Amino acid sequence: MACDNSREDAVYRSTVVALEGDAPSPPGGLFCVVKNKVSRCMNLKTLHRRLPCLTWVRSYNMECLLGDLVAGFTVGLMIIPQALAYGIVAGLTPSDGLYSAFIPSFVYFLLGSTMEMNIGPTAIMALMTYQYSSSGGADYAVLLCFMSGIIELVSGIINLGFLINFISQPVISGFTSAAAITIASSQLKSLFGQDIKTNGLVDTWIKVFSNLQEVRWQDLTLGLACIVVLLFLKEVRSIRWPCIDQNSLGLGQRILRRTVFYLSVGRNALVVIIATIIAYCLDGENQPFTITGYVEPGIPHASLPPFTSESNNQTIPFTEIISDIGIGVVMVPFIAILDHIAIVSAFAKGRTFDATQEIITLGIANIAGSFFGSMPTTGSLSRSAVNLNSGVRTPAGGLVTGVMVLLALALLTPCFTFIPKSTLASVIMCAVVHLIDYEILMPLWRSKKIDLLPLSVTFLACLLWGLEWGILLGIAVNLSMLLFSIATPSVKVALIPPGKQHAGYVMVTPSHGISYPSTSHIRATIRKAGLKQAGGSLPVVIDCTFIDTADYTSAKGIKGMVEDFQLRGQTLILVGVKPKVLSVIGALHEGVTVCSGFHMLPEALADGEAEVGLDTVNGDGGGGGGGGGELVVSTLISTPTSDTSDAANPLLTTTSFLDEK
Repeated sequence: MACDNSREDAVYRSTVVALEGDAPSPPGGLFCVVKNKVSRCMNLKTLHRRLPCLTWVRSYNMECLLGDLVAGFTVGLMIIPQALAYGIVAGLTPSDGLYSAFIPSFVYFLLGSTMEMNIGPTAIMALMTYQYSSSGGADYAVLLCFMSGIIELVSGIINLGFLINFISQPVISGFTSAAAITIASSQLKSLFGQDIKTNGLVDTWIKVFSNLQEVRWQDLTLGLACIVVLLFLKEVRSIRWPCIDQNSLGLGQRILRRTVFYLSVGRNALVVIIATIIAYCLDGENQPFTITGYVEPGIPHASLPPFTSESNNQTIPFTEIISDIGIGVVMVPFIAILDHIAIVSAFAKGRTFDATQEIITLGIANIAGSFFGSMPTTGSLSRSAVNLNSGVRTPAGGLVTGVMVLLALALLTPCFTFIPKSTLASVIMCAVVHLIDYEILMPLWRSKKIDLLPLSVTFLACLLWGLEWGILLGIAVNLSMLLFSIATPSVKVALIPPGKQHAGYVMVTPSHGISYPSTSHIRATIRKAGLKQAGGSLPVVIDCTFIDTADYTSAKGIKGMVEDFQLRGQTLILVGVKPKVLSVIGALHEGVTVCSGFHMLPEALADGEAEVGLDTVNGDGGGGGGGGGELVVSTLISTPTSDTSDAANPLLTTTSFLDEK
């Protein structure tokens, strides 16, 4: 067969071969299959999807350039002090934090699809880096960045992003709130000027407050002053100006508003600069503040990630490093993807976005960053919000941000020596305080109180047990609640009084359809309905509208239910069964009373049997079931037995799927 045969013909032939039981043969052989796959991957549409910059660059103009320059510069003022601080949170040097801030911006400029997004070091990534790589220092952190990028890239290629849908918002809120408290607590010793080593939240609080005699009042005073200034400048931005048309504003008013805006978004840089100048001016024999110290100058050179490390004149092999990092190899990319997709979704605002492309971009950003000494990175909510408010037009704003970080590394590293640690601690604490999601509590309390359970479990477990185990426990609790709701769906039971065409019956309507976890619950409910209503003498009618598909297991379950009723001599009628479900049931059992719709129910109740054509079930009249023959099913009435328990059918299991109409 030639390579240019139609796709429909190939699908038809493959279907026929599969039905006949023979091994399918690719049309045109393996070479043509590979050629078609490659051609689909190399077409222009795929190229534009994988390189979004090719799409927006065609309409780029001076207005876009101005917006990107302003936004990129503004985010640059924000990311430089944050990167310095997050480097310390990760147990690394401030310069290591800056190494994580420029490559992701360049990568997202080329591959990113959301103009507001900024990828770089974040508080949560810094904390998780410290937890998993503190024993090995920068080598472990860089290798963790590389491995995270590999896992993210593979996850994007094989479309594993859907797994994020299994994490509910309460679990995410509990995790981020606990992470924020943990990060802020880790900075208490720097805020107080204490030289102590801590491990975990509880240990930090115990050691900090049991060593209050070591508090340096100079560091504490400077840190608290910085916190006050940072919080004040943050609130200044929310000033409600009079609603006046921008075109009618005078020059002075426009300058005032822009000045307030830049003071607010650049507050971190402003505080760090002022505190550094103060520390530099007071430097002498007795420096009053605990300062950062020597910061390695210059832009890092590209090199392979460290697949081995040196410690105590011994070489640590790759396998041992991965063993030391442990579950962090999986947890760090997992949390990074979770954060990134959540932020992209928040800024989409009705626009469609390619989650696969975003995950691939995140992976490439971490892989490329690891060649320049980066720690793991992900999307930043705060910087992305500033990017949007600064008027960014395209992802090219990230190019400006990356260039600013490179200039800081090349020219400003001598100045970083005098940055007080208490100032960086105040920057970190003010940056993470907004992550504490207390606003979710009241809506959950008013709407669905049970959702407070996974939130509370995640929050407490992350604080007391660690972030990685806390979120896993929260996910487990949330999935258990989900499975419980699936296994115990609500089943409506109604006694229909006698009418002109029937003597009454019991109507049973499963709300979620029948699935294998809900077998016991639904069968027990139907059995009780059949026995309790009118002493078990009335027929039982099951509305099968929500049963969308069936397989061998679900057919066996329905067969067992029918036999259970037959043993009692009670009629069981299925209404609204779809053609594909009916064909499976009929292949296993012929003693089923089936109605195509409720209009046929009186006749079935009167006769106890029904003849149903596969192509007319549910009144569709369409060819739902294939061949034009009819499947004859009838109710077989037998003498009741004393054994009416569920144990009478030990092989009973039920599988079905919900109707997604």
